[in-house]
Amino acid sequence: MDDDENQYVTESDLKSAVDIDNLSTIDYVYHGIAEKHSTFLWQDRVDYRVKYQAHVRASYKLVDIEFRVDRDNGVATAYLPEAEIGEPQLDHKEFGYLPENATADMKDVIALCREDAASDVDRDEIRREADASLQDTVSALTKYLLGDDLKLEFKPISEYSEEVAADE
Repeated sequence: MDDDENQYVTESDLKSAVDIDNLSTIDYVYHGIAEKHSTFLWQDRVDYRVKYQAHVRASYKLVDIEFRVDRDNGVATAYLPEAEIGEPQLDHKEFGYLPENATADMKDVIALCREDAASDVDRDEIRREADASLQDTVSALTKYLLGDDLKLEFKPISEYSEEVAADE
């Protein structure tokens, strides 16, 4: 594009730039140890421990992103959807038992590890990392369109309808 040409970026141009159906922004790997407890006589005891690995994915529907362009203030605002945090998926090849000769039913082991992962995974941290990754992705996809004239800002999608209504 020549320097003499004016480029007017619209909301639909920006929306087209990020037109990807689903984006998996982060694959969080969680390493955990689950314990199988039982009671013998009156004492609680640990029958065995299972070392495991689980994956938790955060994704977005990029089609839900909305944009507003404020040329007067030189700002393009991207309204980002909330991350969809998946359930922990166990890696069945990564089980380790303590003691090593522990006898355990695989179905019980899987249930035990799923329960442990679901309670231990820090979903807020995954969401923060996924949001940062999404902002980086949207910045990269729209950088050429925005050029040096517009600064990109981010807000949650929940604020979009409020601001549209306020402008009307």
